[in-house]
Formats: sequence, structure tokens, C-alpha cells
Amino acid sequence: MSTEATTPEVVVEALGVAVGIPVTGETAERLRRQWSRALTDRPATRTVDVTTDDLEDPAAFDYAVTTRVTLAALDATAGQRVNLHAGAVADTDGRAVALVGPSGSGKTTAIALLAEQLGYLSDETVSLDESLVLHPHPKPLSVVADPAQPYAKGSLSPDDLGLARPPESSYLHRLVLLHRGTDDDGLVPVSAARAIVEIVEQSSSLVHLDQPIRRLADTIDACGGAWGLHYREFAEWVDDVVGLLDGEAQEPPARLHHPFDGRGDGAVEGRWSRTAWKDAVEYVDELVVMVGDRVQVLGGLGVVLWLGLAQPRTEAELVGEVTAAWGEHPQAARLVVDALAVLAEQGVVRAPA
Repeated sequence: MSTEATTPEVVVEALGVAVGIPVTGETAERLRRQWSRALTDRPATRTVDVTTDDLEDPAAFDYAVTTRVTLAALDATAGQRVNLHAGAVADTDGRAVALVGPSGSGKTTAIALLAEQLGYLSDETVSLDESLVLHPHPKPLSVVADPAQPYAKGSLSPDDLGLARPPESSYLHRLVLLHRGTDDDGLVPVSAARAIVEIVEQSSSLVHLDQPIRRLADTIDACGGAWGLHYREFAEWVDDVVGLLDGEAQEPPARLHHPFDGRGDGAVEGRWSRTAWKDAVEYVDELVVMVGDRVQVLGGLGVVLWLGLAQPRTEAELVGEVTAAWGEHPQAARLVVDALAVLAEQGVVRAPA
């Protein structure tokens, strides 16, 4: 993938990035049709490499191109935006709802159904700046074109599928975490801490952002909290998801931010210490901490101990912290030792040198 400014025959705008696709002839015409909502006259700032792909298998080639375009756009925006593995649609006022979920969670089907009423932004990738402006990625959708061949998917443009067009600009207004399975509990609020963990698992290059956990916490608060959709068939829940746009937002939970303080990551002689962390946010009874690119949710004793390690401490000092917070307990020392072992295994604290 190159970064030189070029102007290939097909240039598409993905997440606000002009990406060139170096194809010609019938292949170029086919891709122009598929990318009808994303074609741009801007010079390409990224160009994908398709030289190793098989032109004799159009379905596989088209899917590979879509993947490469998405990856090029994600690479160009890494460290600047919150990029999520999600689909999104928006109403005429620009209020967008994003559906976050892994491959196989039904995002494409869900977005196609929602886009009968709301404007199609993407079925795969949502890119947000700090003001929650949503940069569209109106890529082709990978769908079953022939019901007689359910495993043979083709790439179809949102125009071919008759999906509604979004307004000129949109912003994230509601956030839904998809849980496709055997129950049909529908939309239920998800705690901010648990939502952050799910979102991190479905994000790209989040670790390159400054204070990424705080950024996600801000996002969740600003869009009225997070909902989980537990469903079997999305068609049964379209109206409920659309209704979220006008529904009441959740009250933002109280929280404290614990940015990394810059300390070294080495073990301290005779004292327990925190592992160098990227970012952390504390809620009433949970704490979300990112170490490297991994995120842990601490609860109960884990929260007390992590907070108590604002400075390196001995086991005895930590037992004192716990009893001061929770009162005396005959097994306090053993409970602290066991909890520290769990935290060390999770990689969020470091044993004494």
C-alpha cells in the first residue's frame, strides 16, 4: 500500500480518505458501480495494491478490494479517530445510530433493514472524531445475490439495494452492541464499563489515541449510554432500534479519570506497584484499565488495591488500605494476597522486586 498522491482510474472516499484502486476496463466499470456512493474526484492520498489478486474470480477480487480500501482508510486515520467495527445509519437530521459487533453478528443484514428507513453510512466501519462527527464509509455490501446459492455472496452497491441516502453530515447519537444468539431479550442498557470492554474488542488502532479509555467513556456519555441488543432475527427489532433515536438517553454515570502518570514500568524493591498503564476510568464500583492494548474491568477488592497503588506499597500497607476502606476482617491479609495474585496475572500490577 503506497502513500504517494496518485490518481488511479477509480478513486473512492472511505472514512474521509481518498483511496485509489488501480484497475481499468470492465473491472473499473464494475467497481464504479459497486462504489457508486463513494466515488470522488479528489486525488488519491492512498492507493491499494491489487496486483496479487485474481481477476478471473470477480467476487473474490471485489471483496479483497473492499477489504484493502477499508484497511487503507483505517491506517490513514489511526491515532486520530475512534474507529469501530460497526455499521451505521442516520436520519434526515443527521442523528446516527451505530451497531457494534464482530463478524457474524449480523451487521450487514441489520444495516440493510434499517436503511429502508434511515440513510446508509456503512455496514462495516464507523469512524468518529472527538465531536462525534461520523465519517461515512458507503462501501459495497457483501450479500447473497442468488437465494439458490446462499453461500455465494456478491458485492452490491447501496444504490442497487435501494438503501436510503444519508444527509450531508451526521453524528453519533445512539450506540448499540449486537448480541446475536438464542434469546430475544431485545434492547437493554449496558453499563459504561462493560460497554467499553466490548467496544475495545471491536475497535481498530485505539491504543494509538491519547487517553483512549477516557475517549470511549466520553463517547458513551455523549450518545446517551450504550444498549445491548439480544436478538435472533433483527427484523423483529428494527422499530425498536429506530425508536432509540427519539428515546430517552441514559443518565451519564459518575466517573473519575486516571491518566497514566509517566512512572517507569520496573518492579519496586519490597513493594507492589502498578504496571504502566495506557489509561483508566473509575466508575462507582468498577474500574476500566488499559495496559498495552488489553483492557481489564476491575471490581471490588481489585479497585481498592489498584487505587491504593497510586504509590508503590507493601502488602501490609495495602491490607491497611483495605481495612480502612471496608473495615476489619479476620482474613484480610489472605484476601489481599490472593487478589494481588489475580491482578498480577491480569497484568495490571507488578510484584515486588
